[in-house]
Amino acid sequence: MSTPATIIDLLDAVRIRAASLAEAKQRYAAELAPDFNLVDHLRNNEVALSRYLGLLLDTQGVHGQGELFLRGLLQRLGQPGFQPQDLLRVELEQRTHSGRFLDIYLEFRGGVIGIENKPWAADQDKQLEDYARFLQLSARGGQWLLVYACNWEPSEASLNLAQREALEQTGNFLRLDFLQIAEWLDDSACHTRAPKVRLFVEALSAYVRQQINGEIDVSEAEQIKAVILQKPEHLEAALKVALSIDQVKSQLLTEFHRALAQALEAHGLELVWKEQLLMRGQKYAGFGVKLHPAHQLQLCFEFGDVRLNSLEWGICRNDETIHVNEIDAETIAQAMEVAFGPGYRSLPWWPWYPGTGNRDSVLHESERDWATSAEPWVRIQDDSEQGLVSRIVQLALKTQHALAEVHDAMCLHPER
Repeated sequence: MSTPATIIDLLDAVRIRAASLAEAKQRYAAELAPDFNLVDHLRNNEVALSRYLGLLLDTQGVHGQGELFLRGLLQRLGQPGFQPQDLLRVELEQRTHSGRFLDIYLEFRGGVIGIENKPWAADQDKQLEDYARFLQLSARGGQWLLVYACNWEPSEASLNLAQREALEQTGNFLRLDFLQIAEWLDDSACHTRAPKVRLFVEALSAYVRQQINGEIDVSEAEQIKAVILQKPEHLEAALKVALSIDQVKSQLLTEFHRALAQALEAHGLELVWKEQLLMRGQKYAGFGVKLHPAHQLQLCFEFGDVRLNSLEWGICRNDETIHVNEIDAETIAQAMEVAFGPGYRSLPWWPWYPGTGNRDSVLHESERDWATSAEPWVRIQDDSEQGLVSRIVQLALKTQHALAEVHDAMCLHPER
């Protein structure tokens, strides 16, 4: 039976092995650059990801691999009615009849495929319902398919369950998760003849696995596994540690809640805390800061996936009963862009958010996925200026100052 001493022995062994791996990586960084990923240093937000996928799916694209990538994807989609040789065009940000923009649009002889790419952001109201209607009209009696590229199910507000089941039965809707997308990229890379294209596809797959799926470094995982399996008592201790992790995270969240609320209150700001969603690790869990008592929108931090994954921040409405009109949304977005740079809009919920990658100067990539990364939990306990509490307070004050001149837009007065 494992004892506290055995658990400490296991943790020390894992720490030493991880430190040795980090040292080896550093020693051979000049020759191998093990932590370098090409896509991390390119544009790597949702729009850029759609662009990369659209580039690969174009059979006439500059990748020079012809039908390779499209054929592989169609096989994974199980769509024998669509053939690569029938592709007519690939469009990004295809405008629908209602003014929305579908991320990737593939037009074939005899049909169309639309791909909605959702690695992090949440669905908008009736978004998928609108895309399905657009694709059906665009197909003009031919085949059509709406692909929802996402690691979680679409929201009921975007496409209700009855509609989704009906579309799935007719073969018009399919959800494709990013594990499947990474596997498609890996398989395609094996058959890519141009070395520089293969390098890009492999880097894109690694980016998807790490930054979207939250997979940890394979070499590090192998080292930890080796330590755990080294002794029976290590395995028992590891299982006991795993059982305690949820309690540890719950305690740290409670401490974070208390410290952040006190720090914000000292500046006259109010913390909004989604207690039940956070403790259960549910999708759309999060917290926010109400910058003024009259505001109908707040500075918001929200997890786009379960288990506290895919954290993003921005300006969000307080609840679903609040309507954000285009004029107020544009006013708010312009004020935020002056302070924080270009961002995105996802109405009716988000008038402005920075997205991920280089656009976001607030959250580090390692702080987005709280299920697999230790970084955010360490930062919760950090009392310095680099700690999460201090940085969120400073962000709230900067945001409050940025929005001071657009107070009416944040209040959403009916007469507007």
